[in-house]
Amino acid sequence: MNPHAPPDAPLLRRFGVTPADLLGRGGESDVYALDAGRVLRVYGGDDLGYLARRKAFYDWLRGQGLPFATPEVWDVGREGEHLYALERRMAGRDFAQVLSTLDGADRARAMASYLKVAGQIGRVTLPGQPFGELVTPDAPLQAATWEEYLAQRMERILAESYPYLAEDVPDVAGVLAEVERRLAQVAGWQDKRLVHGDYFPGNVFIDADLTVCGVGDFGYSTLAGDPRLDLAGALAFVEVVDGYRPEDSVWLRRELAAHWGAEMLTVAESYRLYYAIYFSRCKVDDPRTYRWCVGALRALRPTGTAAERTEANL
Repeated sequence: MNPHAPPDAPLLRRFGVTPADLLGRGGESDVYALDAGRVLRVYGGDDLGYLARRKAFYDWLRGQGLPFATPEVWDVGREGEHLYALERRMAGRDFAQVLSTLDGADRARAMASYLKVAGQIGRVTLPGQPFGELVTPDAPLQAATWEEYLAQRMERILAESYPYLAEDVPDVAGVLAEVERRLAQVAGWQDKRLVHGDYFPGNVFIDADLTVCGVGDFGYSTLAGDPRLDLAGALAFVEVVDGYRPEDSVWLRRELAAHWGAEMLTVAESYRLYYAIYFSRCKVDDPRTYRWCVGALRALRPTGTAAERTEANL
């Protein structure tokens, strides 16, 4: 899909959309405001079946008792060369836009809610699912074990992004070997739970009381797996939004350890590296996120000399 090709004239006329109505752009779609209660999500491509599966997933998700709002899709269809989904407009404000306005106790209150909700997503259990993806445009990648899923997903990503990383990350082979070693620390996870997979302030909605009231954009990155991945994402991806301050990371790490145990810091660091691989295909489409990926990998210090690592891999 190419979500960022301009909507064609029939779609614009049908819904009365103009470029001024654009609310934002994501990895899959562009979102336009229709009125106070509705948005139009515009996709490229021709896989209407994917949008139907996405709608069914959201219908199911709203019945899982999560303590915050999730998207509601009313209709999907095709108009001209574009696919569309008609959705309820999420209440609250985009946390990524609010963050830069907050200080002191207000900032701490909002951050505490943001981190708490990251942990609440995993309340949804998926015992009948294999580990892996739930709603994707293509056939979902799934595996019998969590570590098999992570390894296979990274292999597929690196088939595309390795040339970029080879240019931008010194000793990339050693760095990738170290990523695998670190991820071995989360191997053996057995409990299949809902994972958003792209939990960051831009997918979070916050109300006037500075409490998270909704989470959007469950999609191609949403998984049955280890819910600690969302806690790691909450820490990692606050760094790529406007208004981020380094002290935010210090505060979030302290809260993570206080509420989930000091061992969660090690888990979060392992998953930070996984995310650095997962999003490394975006050098052209999302340079800011790509710079974050490269920074996370360049900060990693592979153990042993290059010769020692080569010998160990023989």
